[in-house]
Amino acid sequence: MNPYDHARSSARIHGGSWTDYHALHAWFDASKAAHCHFTHRALRHHEEGIAEAVAVFGTTVRNVDGVTVAVDTLARQHIQEDCRYLPSAADWLADFDMPAWFPAVLPDAGDLAAISARRFGGEARHYLPLHRWFLATSAWTGGPAHLFFRHQAFGIHETEHRFGPALVNGDGAVPTRVVAEHHVRAILGRLPAAPDLFRRMKGQRWMLQATSRDRIGLT
Repeated sequence: MNPYDHARSSARIHGGSWTDYHALHAWFDASKAAHCHFTHRALRHHEEGIAEAVAVFGTTVRNVDGVTVAVDTLARQHIQEDCRYLPSAADWLADFDMPAWFPAVLPDAGDLAAISARRFGGEARHYLPLHRWFLATSAWTGGPAHLFFRHQAFGIHETEHRFGPALVNGDGAVPTRVVAEHHVRAILGRLPAAPDLFRRMKGQRWMLQATSRDRIGLT
């Protein structure tokens, strides 16, 4: 389903207007702009993606009827309308053909922040949150496969939404995207497009079990 129909489904369940929920559902499907194939859902349609949605939108949404709806409830609705069940991030990578250029050992976020400070000015603390964010997916799945989720062009673009267009470093500011590109290149030795990694996924039937709007009573 598309974000509009997901949002209408939320309104049917919780009341209010579809406009109350559209931004959240559009966020879940934004990865389709990077890869127009159902496997785009791998970036956010999972349990870890629910936590990400809460980090972005807060814990609740208040609709026009004055009803407060939990963001994690709306996130689960979205995923379960698109997939057969609620997967984990690791489920999406069960048959991932990991590139040889994914490193077996990763540098520490603190070391990367220190390198950024020497390169762009300021102190390591100005860059540490960005480097930690990129590497936080190590908790999502074992081994270097977790780099799939953020170490590509879509992840670089996402840093601007999470950290703003520029990082203030005490000496001035540096474009967030420039620091993000430097991070990815330092880890992978390249800046892959999202499809470069999506093509290494093996599609499964559960990834394409989207509920039709007719089935849930939308006209």
